[in-house]
Order: sequence, then structure tokens, then C-alpha cells
Amino acid sequence: MQLAAGIHPLNEAGQPMPLEIVPIIVDPHKANEDLKRTENLLRWYKQIRQQLYGDSADVSKGFFSVKISTLSDIVPNGSSLSDTFLFNMGSIASKKFQDFISYSTLDSANQALASMMFSGYQLDTKMDIGFVGSPNIGSVALNQFKDSEEFRQFSNVFQKTDRIFIVSSIFGGTGAAGYPIIVKNIRNAGRNAAINNRGDLRDAKIGALTVLPYFNVQQDENSPISRADFISKTKSALFYYHDNLTGLREDGVDLPLSKVNACYYLGDEVPSNPYFNDPGGNGQRNDAHVVEYVGALSVLDFLSIPDDQLVTVDGNAQSPVYKEYGLSEDKGTLSLKTFALSTRSLVNRQLVKFHLAYMYITHQLKQDIGRGYTEDKPEIGSGFLSTSFFNTLTGSFFVAYRQWLKELRGNHRAFIPFNLDTEKLSEAISGIQPKTGLFKSAIDYKTLLSALNKASQQAMKTNKYGSDRVAFKLLDLLDETLDQMLDEKYNGIV
Repeated sequence: MQLAAGIHPLNEAGQPMPLEIVPIIVDPHKANEDLKRTENLLRWYKQIRQQLYGDSADVSKGFFSVKISTLSDIVPNGSSLSDTFLFNMGSIASKKFQDFISYSTLDSANQALASMMFSGYQLDTKMDIGFVGSPNIGSVALNQFKDSEEFRQFSNVFQKTDRIFIVSSIFGGTGAAGYPIIVKNIRNAGRNAAINNRGDLRDAKIGALTVLPYFNVQQDENSPISRADFISKTKSALFYYHDNLTGLREDGVDLPLSKVNACYYLGDEVPSNPYFNDPGGNGQRNDAHVVEYVGALSVLDFLSIPDDQLVTVDGNAQSPVYKEYGLSEDKGTLSLKTFALSTRSLVNRQLVKFHLAYMYITHQLKQDIGRGYTEDKPEIGSGFLSTSFFNTLTGSFFVAYRQWLKELRGNHRAFIPFNLDTEKLSEAISGIQPKTGLFKSAIDYKTLLSALNKASQQAMKTNKYGSDRVAFKLLDLLDETLDQMLDEKYNGIV
């Protein structure tokens, strides 16, 4: 959602940087409803972005301007990879864990050893629902990562200027186990002669977001998932990470050696509304939470750190960075103004512009077709409302966007950046009113239309939109005019 709003990482001069992101989702639980929602959002975003900007990644301004690609998009022609954001885990997803480790073929001594390391429930776990809060299962199963076609292709296209960012929860199974294994396999790539860019990969700039407990689940005696276990699992994982991943000390070395250049830690002790206790069989669909919104900021922050502060030698980060996040005010209900200045300066302006653009396209565009800027070349006619672009934008992405805001509003902590109960632009931003006065016009659809008309006339003088970039014209004009209106009506909104 932040990328859809046009938010970019900033360089040292404070200017937005062009960016291409290649998400790879590692999760054997393909039926996970949140995973499906995420994949759909990424696919819709990719379709919208393609029709706005084509294949260019050199765009640093505008809604949907960050390029999102699948791994198959960036590998050479002839790759057998599927055009998906999901890591192929077919070799484990259909098996019980005991079958994956060939438990039945072990001799009695090794079966006894395996039974000491894994409970009967864990041995009998069918891994198509993930690792059910058991990182000891995940650490074994996910070690196939290094032998996969996806990892081989990823390794071969990786370039020295690229960066890697890993997002994982720490109080479950898949994330807690997957994070250290993925880092280990990346840092150990230098030992694999089959990888073309093994030196660059070994010394890659790696950032990671470790998500600590932040939500609650209903108590269910028949479920292996319990809120009471979250803290103990978190402590165990953190101790392991310290000793093996982010804080290893060697004899005679003063500073800690880390395999990760920048570590971000995020959680919330305020319990959320209790989620349905679903180990995986019913799909796992949780409401959006403000911790996830904040967590996304860590990616932008990592990309803004200069190269000379993320030096890696022989797979060890030289000056690792460790960061946490704090609110400027500890409240149960958060708004755009609740966050500290650095966050507000980075995201508020674009988020507000995107929401106002969403409101205009949803509630007013149809009435404006046939007048003003819509008649300027290239024309935005009634046929535009039936295009695949418009249907994907409004019928898919905007529906998900509104649902995201509703879930954030209904959760605890509640995050309510916008008022979803109004169609008026002047009432859209929670807790923030536009400036008014004797010579100040209201912020409304009539004022916005006038600004769009003026901007469109200027664009026609340079043939900015050519003869066919109708979708780009609409979103670019909204981005430009709303930028000006925020300065006039809200002092820039920060």
C-alpha cells in the first residue's frame, strides 16, 4: 500500500530513489488466506504498474511507481521458473514430516534419536499447513532452499549493487526457522562453484525485520498454537540468533560479528483483538495490523542507508546496525499525526494524496467524464471505465485497499489514518482539517476538477501524455494537483 501511494526510499540528498523489488514468499502453506491476499495484491500491483510505466524501473515519482517483479521476470529467457511470487516448496508441502526425513527407513537407534528431537505430533505434521509453530521442523525442511531452482536462479542474477531484505516472524515456525537458514545459505554461497556470482552474494548487503509477538489468539486446548508460548519461543529464537546470526563473538575480537548488516526488531505488547486460533486447516486469515504497516517502513529505511555503512567482508557485516521502532505517543488509537516526524515526513504526504485520489476515482470520476481535462488529448472517455486497467484498479486493488483500512481501524491498536464514513474530501483525513478563511476555497471535487483542468492544459503544451497514455494521464494529474492542494490546504500535511 505504501508503494502504491508512491513512497520511495530516500538517498543521502533526501531525494526519492527509483527501485525494483523482487518479492519471494517462502511458505509451504499455499492455502493460507493471507498468503493468497498478498499474492493477489502483488499481482494486481504489477499489472497496474505495467500499464502505467511499462518495463522501466527508472521511475522515482508517482503512484505505483516502484517496480515489483517476480523472480522469473528478471532471469534470462528459457528459465523454467513459474511466473509467481511464491517459492516452490512442492517437495515438502505434500508430506508428513516423518516421511520427509524418511523416519520409517531409519534403524531403531536413529528412530529413537528422532523421537527425542521431535514430538509425535511434530513427526505426524503434514507440512502443507506450514510448521505449526515448530521451528525445529522448519529448520530441517527449509534447508532444501539451497538446492532449489529458485535459489540457483536468484544467485545467478544477483548483482553487487542489489540488496536483500528478509521479513520473518519469530514466535512461530516458518519464519523463525527460515530466517537464519536463508541467511546461512546466502553467506555460504561463496563455497558453491555452481553459482556464478558467489562472491557478490556472500558479501551482499542484507537487512532483516524480525517481528516479535504483536497479536493475540483465542485459547484452544485442541490447537498446538498458544499465546502463552509466544514469549518463550521468542526468547529461544533470539538467543539462537545472537549466537549464530546477529551477534557472534570470536576470541580476541572486540566487536560482534554479524551475518546481517541491519537488524530491525518490531513488536507490540498491547494485545490485538484475539484472532481465531487456526493452526492452518481453515486457511489462517488475520486482520491487518499497524505493526505490519510500521514493519514495511523498515524496508524503506534499509534502502536509504548509504553503501559505505553496509560493508561486508568474507560474509561478515563490519558495522552491523540494530534498530527498534517507537511511537511518539503510546495510544490505543493511532492517526497519521501519532507517528514521529521522520515517519510523517516520509509517508504522510503520499498516503494522503493516494487516499484522496482513491476517493476521487471512486466517487467522482464518472461524473466528470465529458468535461474539462477528460476531453483533452488523450481523452478519458466512458470506455475507460470498462478497461482492464480501470477494473483492476477499482474492482480489485481499491477494494483491497478499503478492506485494509477497515481492518486497521477495527484492530487493537487501531490505526485510523482516514475517515471511511465520508465521501467529502475535506473530511477524509482523521483528525486533520484543511485550512479555511475568507479567501481560502474549500477542498472539494469542484476545486480538484478546476486544478486538474489547469494541469491538463499545461501538459498538452508538451504532449506529456502522447496519444494513448490515458491511465497514466489520470493518475499523474491527480498526483500533481493533489500535491499542490496539500501545500495550499494542509501546509504539506506533515
